[in-house]
Amino acid sequence: MAIRCCQTLLALAVSQALIFSAVGAPIGNLQHIRAETGQVEMQTDQQVRLQIQLLKPGLFRLQAAGADQSKNSAFTGPGDKAAAIVIKNDYAKVEFSLSDQGDYQLLQTSAIALRIYKQPLKLALYQADNQRLIFEELQPLELAKDSSFQTLSSDSNERFFGGGQQNGAFEFKGKTMEISYSGGWEEGDRPSPAPFFMSSKGYGVLRNSWANGSYDFRSSEYINLSHNEQRFDSYYFVGDSIKDVLADYTELTGRARLIPRWAFEYGDADCYNDGDNVKKPGTVPEGWSDGPTGTTPDVIETVAKKYREHDMPGGWILPNDGYGCGYTDLPKVVAGLAKYGFRTGLWTENGVDKIAWEVGTAGSRAQKLDVAWTGQGYQFALDANKSAADGILNNSDSRPFLWTVMGWAGIQRYAVTWTGDQSASWDYIRWHIPTLIGSGLSGQTYATGDVDAIFGGSPETYTRDLQWKAFTPVLMGMSGWAKAARKHPWWYDEPYRSINRDYLKLKMRLMPYMYTAAYEAEITGAPILRGLMWDFPQDPNAFTEAHKYQFLVGKDLLVAPVYRSMAASKGWRKDVYLPQGQWLDYWDGRVVDAPASGLKLDYKVDLKTMPLFVRAGAILPMYPASLYDGEKPKDVLTLDIYPYGTSSYLMYEDDGNTRQYQQGKFSQQAFTVKAPEGKAGDIQIEIAPVTGEYQGQEQQRQYQLQVHSRVKPEQVKLAGKALPQLKDAAAFEIAKSGWYFSTEKYGVIYAKTAKVSIREALQFELTINPALTLAATAGYPAAPELGNAIAADSLLVLNRPAEESGHLLENAFDDNPTTWFRTKRDQALKTGAHEFTLALGERRMVNGFEIAPRNDQHWKYGQVRDYEVYIADNNGEWGEVAHRGTLKVQQTSQKVEFPAKAGTLFRFRVLSTQDQAEDGSALDPMVTAAGDDKAVDDNKTKPAIAKAFNALLPKQVTPITISEFKVLEQPLPNQPQLQQPLSEVTASVSENSRGPVELNSANGGKKAKDGGHMQMNGLKFRKGLGVAGQSRIDYPLSGHWQLFRADVGIDDSCRQHGSVQFQIYGDDQLLYDSGTLQAPAVVKPQLDIRGIKLLSLRTKAGNEKVCANWANAMVIGFAGDKVGK
Repeated sequence: MAIRCCQTLLALAVSQALIFSAVGAPIGNLQHIRAETGQVEMQTDQQVRLQIQLLKPGLFRLQAAGADQSKNSAFTGPGDKAAAIVIKNDYAKVEFSLSDQGDYQLLQTSAIALRIYKQPLKLALYQADNQRLIFEELQPLELAKDSSFQTLSSDSNERFFGGGQQNGAFEFKGKTMEISYSGGWEEGDRPSPAPFFMSSKGYGVLRNSWANGSYDFRSSEYINLSHNEQRFDSYYFVGDSIKDVLADYTELTGRARLIPRWAFEYGDADCYNDGDNVKKPGTVPEGWSDGPTGTTPDVIETVAKKYREHDMPGGWILPNDGYGCGYTDLPKVVAGLAKYGFRTGLWTENGVDKIAWEVGTAGSRAQKLDVAWTGQGYQFALDANKSAADGILNNSDSRPFLWTVMGWAGIQRYAVTWTGDQSASWDYIRWHIPTLIGSGLSGQTYATGDVDAIFGGSPETYTRDLQWKAFTPVLMGMSGWAKAARKHPWWYDEPYRSINRDYLKLKMRLMPYMYTAAYEAEITGAPILRGLMWDFPQDPNAFTEAHKYQFLVGKDLLVAPVYRSMAASKGWRKDVYLPQGQWLDYWDGRVVDAPASGLKLDYKVDLKTMPLFVRAGAILPMYPASLYDGEKPKDVLTLDIYPYGTSSYLMYEDDGNTRQYQQGKFSQQAFTVKAPEGKAGDIQIEIAPVTGEYQGQEQQRQYQLQVHSRVKPEQVKLAGKALPQLKDAAAFEIAKSGWYFSTEKYGVIYAKTAKVSIREALQFELTINPALTLAATAGYPAAPELGNAIAADSLLVLNRPAEESGHLLENAFDDNPTTWFRTKRDQALKTGAHEFTLALGERRMVNGFEIAPRNDQHWKYGQVRDYEVYIADNNGEWGEVAHRGTLKVQQTSQKVEFPAKAGTLFRFRVLSTQDQAEDGSALDPMVTAAGDDKAVDDNKTKPAIAKAFNALLPKQVTPITISEFKVLEQPLPNQPQLQQPLSEVTASVSENSRGPVELNSANGGKKAKDGGHMQMNGLKFRKGLGVAGQSRIDYPLSGHWQLFRADVGIDDSCRQHGSVQFQIYGDDQLLYDSGTLQAPAVVKPQLDIRGIKLLSLRTKAGNEKVCANWANAMVIGFAGDKVGK
């Protein structure tokens, strides 16, 4: 059983974002405008100068400089050093026109129409027809001393992506995207941020800056973009889709280049030099020669050799991964690892001063840059990565292969962005899935986290994490940090070792599919690991995070990782979503037809199975099974074909190692399949000749076909001649050419040619009677209802009592009644409750628990009698008891329910155990004799009788025994989400210093409706509550309300009257305090209000003329929830 490690959330998950943290100066009215070659120059009446550079018809750069900025330095860029954010400056001339349209100047290209409004100067971007709005500035650009702000229009259906590597997320509508380093590696942190975002409307923005920023996407009507510098320098991309935007962004900042083919294989890292584990908590396995007296060459026999002894794929090793590790005999290590098919890389913590020798002489080919060196981030980190990449470029003919944990926009040119150092858990697997999707949508093609993290781990979490990462471009395991586990795929015994082997071998076989996708990424910027929206833009579900825990590899493979333990999930991966079209189960051939609205299904899994679907029409090229690149010739190419209509695939190949492909040394080969759609009939398969050449290219190949036809053909022809029909797989294996039909996976045709020239065109025809019916496949039953118990893999033990040996608290959560948790009888402890505390993984509404006694003939013993339950958000701040009760003596499980209470921590306190003294003949064999229980009779010690325990009396502690314990969570209603504006319901209390609380307008004085529209910092708000001075508005809540949101600040109409303080109470407890706010500051509190019965909004002000707004004040819950009186 694995118990998940997680971050404890702050009480009530309070969040807020400052829209404007400093007073910015509006840029004023347009005074002068002039068109020049490729650009437009402007100046305002506030002496702000602006410049628009047209780089492509759908790409322009906007710079603005305040009057206090030097004329000679205003438009010089962000101050790049060795590595710039933007690297492409050689765009072709763009034809454009500039015309006066009265209220605005119109700048037009073949792709866009940019309106430049005059009073005040604001921009509005339209499609080329000047009719379809993309976005408009809702208020003028503002430049402050150390910050700048831009506010753009938005709509409720718009979605936003980007921001670099944002752990745990890829879509940001309703959120704030922080463009800064967070200082951590967990969910919500930002190891490699980028000042870039793109919209589902087909536009994107890059802020050309090294300064921290914040992009506020919370409103349905506008977005606010800010950076902590006065210099304003942004690029705007416009295209038909996010594909066009990302292509232009990665062209501007540089694309991820092809890494070596061996770099797609499993990587292994640890320190093997003298001093290993001095600074690392991991243990050296018995019999290994490395350790405190080891040297770097030990890795050859202790690790590399074992990969091959276990028939385990693996491609590269970092043998010096550890602080202060260093290395010895590097050339010997490189040669020794190469003998087993491994390339060698090096970890660095303070620079690459020796890289010329390490690469050029010793033969190292990879670099992992530690945060100890690159931790300054920003420009420093990008420069460091450039210097490491240059070290490989300048001293070898190889392609750079770097790993980094600190990046910025442009990092994709140099390195794999990995998410840092974490502890293994089911939660770790879960949040990495959207992280990698979001990284790809920011141009970071090669992104990952360590397999099973570096701390902790278990056989099951390791295997599940490796399974899905085998379908990502790069992966690595880092040993030496987990005390109980090595991170090698062969480390755990069966069945884990064989499962790991199978998935890594499948990764090796699918190399040409992955490698072709990597080439596409270099050419177009398209991510290899993709969100559903990339290839299914017509599906509105694909643009949201509704199905964030699955992804596409290329366009044809859909992967749904398993991120729950078998015990917790009961062997089910729920809610796999298939976009419109036909999909086939990779493992067993089941066929699913998803309608236009998509299809959600539950998938029964065992330990070796992860949901993997193939799009109908797919052609998957596969190499022979191997342990490492170069082990075997690539003279057999398998085409795994899923015929459906007409489909094609263009495969890319090169030498896999050098940079000669950049000089045209590569090949491509086209495959085409024509078949009926969803019915029987002839299938034609065409293999075009290979075009192009490179060193080491196979000149002859055997082609093998796996055609998932679901029906047996009458014959198979190659070039018009019938191939011999073979009896079975054994005959097929030894034949030079031929075909046979297998009933596996509902019917697969296997065919192969003799070796032929790669320059020869081949045509296969599979003759199939159209009157036949395709084999019907099994369906996907719904998962059984698992109840409302919180999954064991979501729990983390924070505090535990003394335990009997072999009877740990975790036994109570393993869903196995034959294993028990049992407390220890401590002679030194005469009083005090037996209790334990659990972290719940996230803030939850807890409404009960289930408890079961031991399941043998002594079930009566150790049963809990009196107990208390506490639920809180912070350990030690428990407050009032949530529930107190008494259990019965019962052989079966007992279920206790109580009014739900929200919290992140659960504390169970045993006050007394059941009194077994009444049944002295049935003694608990696990209770050992103790001094107070002994009676001497005829020099013999009588057995102890277990007595009742009362924690409040000075009696001896009696052990408790629990076989199963479940914490129950209040289920959410199966109802649509409801967003209820508070201005549309009636408050139970409505108190205000000046007149009534206004609904959907500002407070203007003492009369109702005497204020105008709510407006703060130039932004208008249609809904909300207008108050003045001291105010209080109360709303009774009932149901399952989840969140409260609002935009709060002082209305523009009375900003001169002073400051205000906003407070939010829940059940008379303070939940939020804004502190003193002054105009034009606007903040956006967002609070968890689960379980709260009375919500109270209050303001405090020294001047009753201060009119304040609770704009967009709303509660979010479910249909049927009630608010107000």
